[in-house]
Amino acid sequence: MEDELEHFLDVRDTLLASDSASPDQLKAHDRQLLGHLLKEVTESPALLSPDTRACELADLLAEQPERRLCVVEARDRVWPGELAQVQSSFIHERGQEAIAWWLAAHYRSLACPTDFPEPFTTQVWAARALIRRGYVPPAPWGDWYAALNREGDPEAVALTFWEASGGALWREWLPPVLAATDDTRVALLVNALAPRVTDDVLVAMLGATWHSRFLPWLASFRHDESLADSALREVRWLVGDREERHRGRQLWGMALDGVDWKRLFRVLPLGFRGRLWPACGHRIEGTPVSLHGGHWCPGS
Repeated sequence: MEDELEHFLDVRDTLLASDSASPDQLKAHDRQLLGHLLKEVTESPALLSPDTRACELADLLAEQPERRLCVVEARDRVWPGELAQVQSSFIHERGQEAIAWWLAAHYRSLACPTDFPEPFTTQVWAARALIRRGYVPPAPWGDWYAALNREGDPEAVALTFWEASGGALWREWLPPVLAATDDTRVALLVNALAPRVTDDVLVAMLGATWHSRFLPWLASFRHDESLADSALREVRWLVGDREERHRGRQLWGMALDGVDWKRLFRVLPLGFRGRLWPACGHRIEGTPVSLHGGHWCPGS
């Protein structure tokens, strides 16, 4: 049974990384997991056993959080309250603050740790967890929050954070800053960061601006064999499969002011879906790797 679970997770990882697999395919695959938990199977591995205690389950999740989270979420469907118990174990166990903040950032219903963390990579999740609960995070994340609300200097925030983090988790904190930057200044921000990043990161960053003005720049990478595929992927992110172009901001072939985020959440290929969280994660319960791909909050 252990081998079957690992095979299930391997197939799931392949689906999540695919630029052609759909959310419906993920849901169909995940139903197998729920079906297994609803059966009374003897000699199940600890991850699937109903006898596994929350503290043990927390230890198993901590080993491979993104890979195993779907199992804990499936257990929570069958035995409600388990995810909250696992979160409580993380909060009260020394050294598990990072995963506790990560879960709190994606589930409003879960408790948050008491103290704001010191590592930058954990602060990213802590800031998002506090903001989605209506709080302003402490410095320097208060400046980040102000920039998102067009009340600060996004270029200064981006440069400060890049220097502090070395670019760690930039896909989580930079895209909202780029989105909040005025059209007349977004090129200045990109040009300020460009000398500090590698070419592959620059290509991804151009796509993260959601701006059609960078399509020619992305197209210029098609002659570089090492960057052509990633550049074409960013072009697809902007123009979609119908290759529609608009003036100004756009993504997946839609002008930004006309984007139906809820529909995108349902239909965007799995390999691109994680890009929705920095934009509208406050409307989603769960992570990009969650059971069924997370779910859209009612009323959002």
